[in-house]
Amino acid sequence: MNIKEFKKNILKVIKPSTKLFSIKNKNFYLETECLFGESFEIEKIENDYCYGKLLTDDYLGWVNFKHLGDVPEASHRVLSIRTIIHEKDNIKSIPISYLPLGSQTHIISESTDWFEIFLNQNKISSGFVPKNHLNHISEEILDWVSIAETLINTPYKWGGRDSLGIDCSALVQLSLQAGGMKIARNSSQQKLFNRLKLTKLKDVKRGNLIFWEGHVGIIINQKEMIHSNAFKMMVSIDKTSEVIKKISKPFNIYKIIN
Repeated sequence: MNIKEFKKNILKVIKPSTKLFSIKNKNFYLETECLFGESFEIEKIENDYCYGKLLTDDYLGWVNFKHLGDVPEASHRVLSIRTIIHEKDNIKSIPISYLPLGSQTHIISESTDWFEIFLNQNKISSGFVPKNHLNHISEEILDWVSIAETLINTPYKWGGRDSLGIDCSALVQLSLQAGGMKIARNSSQQKLFNRLKLTKLKDVKRGNLIFWEGHVGIIINQKEMIHSNAFKMMVSIDKTSEVIKKISKPFNIYKIIN
């Protein structure tokens, strides 16, 4: 879409993901990434960039205007770590692009094994993805920690939210999103989530969240946690006691209440 044709103040991401910066400068630190199908509310446009708010988590910043466009309201969400978009509903057909975990899609049609999804991507109107890679946007995954576990060995990326590379708080946000919970983007705001209640290390259970200043992880059992970390530069499962010792800072553990 040409900026001169801009008439709406809310558009959707039409790339697999697009970078969001706090300053209109692609060489500045990455704040976060907006995923395909997510809504972005535009406040102002300057040259090729627009400033506004990602409605998924109210994150403010600058994105490339060319990466936004018109996409119908989403009906499904990508639940697999990543799905390949095919030109036709055939595994041998040409790959067009991909969609990362958490992307939101509008279904045009379906067959036994495939969904045809609306794209508006590089003048391509639609493509096909495996049905078992998506779930209805209203469907909640009871064991949302299992989503985090699918991301083991995903590279660590500061500000990353596309499953090609993610940071600690994105791992938590994307996993909880699959469980039907909307939580802030950064760990400093995530620990203010109104469904958190303090618990003790000796009482930890699967699905508890553990916070340090500037870091967050997910408890997977009484001895281990999963987190995207700069120690190993990837999403890894580690003994909670060893991480506590390595970080050597005060921590808090919370359970999520209904």
